[in-house]
Amino acid sequence: MNYELKAYEIKNHFLQVGEGLMGISAVLYEPVNPDERAHTAVMCMHSDSNYLAFTPCPELAARGFTVMAANTTEPKQPLERKLLELKKCVEYLKNMDGIERVVLLGHSGGATLMSCYQAVAENGCGIFQDEEKIVKMPDIGELPAADAVMFLDSNWGNGVMTLLSIDPQVTDETSTQNFDTSYDLFDPANGFDPAGSHYSPEFRARYQKAQAARFDRIIDSALERKALIDKGEGRFIGDEPFIVPAGAQPAPNNRMFPQDISLLCRTKNEYPLLHADGSVTTEVIRSLRPPKFTRSMSRMYGMATDVSTVNTYLSGSSVRTKDFSYDECEVKGIQWNSSYCCTPGNVQHIAAPMLIMGMTGGYEFLAAEVICENAKKTTDKTVMFVEGATHNFTPEHATEKTPGEYGDTVYNCFNYVAQWLCEKVVEG
Repeated sequence: MNYELKAYEIKNHFLQVGEGLMGISAVLYEPVNPDERAHTAVMCMHSDSNYLAFTPCPELAARGFTVMAANTTEPKQPLERKLLELKKCVEYLKNMDGIERVVLLGHSGGATLMSCYQAVAENGCGIFQDEEKIVKMPDIGELPAADAVMFLDSNWGNGVMTLLSIDPQVTDETSTQNFDTSYDLFDPANGFDPAGSHYSPEFRARYQKAQAARFDRIIDSALERKALIDKGEGRFIGDEPFIVPAGAQPAPNNRMFPQDISLLCRTKNEYPLLHADGSVTTEVIRSLRPPKFTRSMSRMYGMATDVSTVNTYLSGSSVRTKDFSYDECEVKGIQWNSSYCCTPGNVQHIAAPMLIMGMTGGYEFLAAEVICENAKKTTDKTVMFVEGATHNFTPEHATEKTPGEYGDTVYNCFNYVAQWLCEKVVEG
């Protein structure tokens, strides 16, 4: 079946996957008049956020596919428990009448969840139980594998995004009242400019080194608490609260590269780029994002404080580094295989067909390149960047030289996704 661009009338309804208080909230999107495409179900879920009405769901249903959007029952639970909730959703789809294939869709931090799931589904938990891991994945049984995976503007994984959000100003892990202001990103003396910051190489190196050092101390503290919990000497049985001031990873806490757009601004190699008129060129991919965030959120409890548990933090927010740094085109020094909450490490174990897409109007688009580089097990991977699309697929109007320069990026992006699904999954 060749890909044909057409619009389908869609319907959706709320459902609960599983029973009782542990039931998973979900919305099923379907074409009203299904054809062969509807036999392919796309599973969309984030590791933390509410995705029940997320853009890809109605967009892909309007192109003929069945789509389930679901939320985890509790964002602040260990990653392996989220895998088991995703398992229930995948099983639900596989048991639906007419569904012949299931594809996982991971966006942003959702790619952490989806890549970890597929890696375990294809290989078993043993791949994440070696001595290199900060914590070993518990045995969670078998997971039904998907037929393909799609990573649409994935970040570098939840562990790395936590690192990139760590504020090295913190000198007391119980408070944000005593900061070392020599690390203040929003001080003009350090290079801050609301119109676009320019941090010196010396400041960048000092800041990034301090980020990694604080992150290591936090992980070590969590490991100390886990050792006590495992011996029955923790503050509670099984797990306990773990609080990190100025260490939460939501976007306003991401540090340095959103403010200084000379950082992480281009790929190392050439890749296909999808333009507003639907044409594709192959070139070094460059950022089309504006500078973001003009003040620090670090002292705010609700925005900047990571409140979770010891086991949640170690399984879903941690990664080890060695000589960590980043420049205009690469995040360096990440030990991708030290945890199972980093997409570039997880994809090393995935053989299923894979679509990797980056949105050049957002500041996480460059993760697509490192995911591509690490996805060596699959023999069927496709990479595409979308010109001017933001992290949530809409056009980044702030950097357009003329109104409408980037076109309808949502339309173009999901036409391409639908074409890939038809060619690689429906026909494949």
